[in-house]
Amino acid sequence: MKVLVLSDSHGQAVRLRTVLRREADCSLVFFLGDGLRELERVRPDFPERAFVCVNGNNDWNANGSYDDFAYKFIEGHTVVATHGHRCAVRYSLQDLAQKALDVRADVALYGHTHIPRQDLTRGVLCVNPGALCDGCYAVLDFSKQNIEVTFKNSLLSDS
Repeated sequence: MKVLVLSDSHGQAVRLRTVLRREADCSLVFFLGDGLRELERVRPDFPERAFVCVNGNNDWNANGSYDDFAYKFIEGHTVVATHGHRCAVRYSLQDLAQKALDVRADVALYGHTHIPRQDLTRGVLCVNPGALCDGCYAVLDFSKQNIEVTFKNSLLSDS
């Protein structure tokens, strides 16, 4: 199952809509905060998509009710999603990995730092898609055996 992971759109509704169209084969979308207002505007245009959304530290003005953490079971994997500010991801991924371990998750998705990266921390695959306001996002392809992470940039013509 292919999953689109987005974070930190910071007002870039056009870029958000473009990436959602480009990655049409992703039926599930994680939005990791800091742009929930534009997601709320764009989301009705994609009724075929399931969205899992969490609050970011700049989402105080969003209309919807969102939690700081969300959980999803995908192809035998348990995923915890968060923006990251509540786990101090700017300094370390240890708190994020512990949160995942506490709920028996093997994948943790986070944003906040604007830096696309994947790390294996305490046995937890931690993935930050980067900031959509900079064009960055990720597609995760889940299977029971593994998870393939692909980082993309909507500002590049070949992505």
